[in-house]
Amino acid sequence: MQALKVTFNLSSPLFIDSEYPIHMDAIIASAVCMMAESMGSVNAWADADDLSGYLDKTSGDKWVWKASRLIFTPASGIQFMNQTRKSDPDRFFEDLGNYWAGRNPTAENPIGSIRPETFKINTASGQQRGYQSLIAYQWVSKAEAWVVGDKEALQDLLTSITHVGKATRNDFGRLTSITVEESDEADKWMLRNLPIEMASPDGIEYAKVNGCLRAPYWKDINRICVKEPII
Repeated sequence: MQALKVTFNLSSPLFIDSEYPIHMDAIIASAVCMMAESMGSVNAWADADDLSGYLDKTSGDKWVWKASRLIFTPASGIQFMNQTRKSDPDRFFEDLGNYWAGRNPTAENPIGSIRPETFKINTASGQQRGYQSLIAYQWVSKAEAWVVGDKEALQDLLTSITHVGKATRNDFGRLTSITVEESDEADKWMLRNLPIEMASPDGIEYAKVNGCLRAPYWKDINRICVKEPII
């Protein structure tokens, strides 16, 4: 195992979700899961718990894989757009009209209180709030991560990764290339969630937060008090 730097070059914008920073070991776990599924595993996510063929790890009960978060180089400011769920809008409004038919009817508006020409979806509350949402995205020229791992094994594994981040089905975070190279920054993998009791490297400040030490980072039940790098 050796200190390595992984660089992702992107050709589509990145979906912004600041609550869950992207950790490199989560990307590697995803690739291991996909590989296990392709080989017929019936429990591919459990197979992805073991990344020892690719990454080194710390010792102790509260251990972490030696893999940093992804650090992005923006190519634009943060931009916004409206997004709707995958469904048929005509069917949605037809069902909505049927639901409201006869509610508070008047002679001028016999179908009820919904007027199709003025109807708006409240994205903050109400039954339709999940139908439409405001999303943030940003053009990113590259993303970098630092790991302690096996260079050849990582190069082979990462060829299966085509996107990073969320909303990849909508082609956010599309990758054009991934490079794995030796690095002389041996401690930079510590740009990640760490156990509270672990010593901090020089030059990196941390804040105490509730978070996970290993993937899946979104799983609230696994959250404990950790220290997160201030970036």
